[in-house]
Amino acid sequence: MKKVATIIAVIFAVTFASNSFAQATDSEMITITANLNTSLFLDMGSAGYMPVEFDFNTLEDYNNGLGGYDNWDYYHMAGISSTSNWKFGVKAVSDFTHSDGSTTMSLDNLGITIGWNGSNTIQNNAEEAPLAISSNETILVEHDGTNSNAGDFYDNEFNIFYEMGTMNGNMNSESIFEQDLKKGTYTVDIEFIATEVL
Repeated sequence: MKKVATIIAVIFAVTFASNSFAQATDSEMITITANLNTSLFLDMGSAGYMPVEFDFNTLEDYNNGLGGYDNWDYYHMAGISSTSNWKFGVKAVSDFTHSDGSTTMSLDNLGITIGWNGSNTIQNNAEEAPLAISSNETILVEHDGTNSNAGDFYDNEFNIFYEMGTMNGNMNSESIFEQDLKKGTYTVDIEFIATEVL
């Protein structure tokens, strides 16, 4: 009988001990979301307040054109700050129109080259020769397909050099003189566009 009482006491003690250490649990689940949004900023400083003006005065101007790469009379500084890869283009948003309101000059008389100063590696499509302006977007600088060009303005700073009538690159192959254009003032609005590359 003493043995039975001892066994019951042991069973009771084990049961009590296991019940006293049992833990209650409860849980809830939440979702964590990371939104990796793109920020993309094009900075051309005072470019919008400083239009580029070509004054054709001499036969040399008419025959050879004005401006070009490293010509500091016709340029703007620019930079792009972006959290993603990007490309940079330009297009004309209007015709090259005379002040008479109807006479036009061919857009491809105007060309652009890019002088790259940033630390990022990029594809500079307008480095060795100017690219002519058109009504369709022309890509001047872009992602090289391998290296990221995301970064701040110091990583992506460059100079935009303008030229007119030089017949370089894919610009109009006739000089301003040969085109025998109506004399007077012609103006065009061009738009620079920075776009995320996915």
